[in-house]
Amino acid sequence: MTTCKYHPTRLATSRCKRCGMPICNDCKMISEIGVVCSQVCLDAVKQFQERVKDDVPRAKRPLLSRGAVKGILAVLVLFGIAYGILCFGQRRLLSLSDVLDQIETWVRFFGTYF
Repeated sequence: MTTCKYHPTRLATSRCKRCGMPICNDCKMISEIGVVCSQVCLDAVKQFQERVKDDVPRAKRPLLSRGAVKGILAVLVLFGIAYGILCFGQRRLLSLSDVLDQIETWVRFFGTYF
């Protein structure tokens, strides 16, 4: 069993965030930073956090949002379906330019009705 740094007859319940020394409930100082054993350790931890706050990497935003990824996938799936329909109708594999020509024809056709 570990005993308190300042009270050797008491059991330690925590360790100081800065120095790691075991401390009892009466000795520990609880702050927004964590548990420390003294004001000196608390000030040292605050100074350290202030010094390195700009060194902490920030969470990066994703290149594409989930909505954009879903939209791209939907377009790719629709393109695959259109390619399958065209190939099935032609009974052969089509080149990319043939497929784009057919899609352009469909867009013109449906564009006149919508």
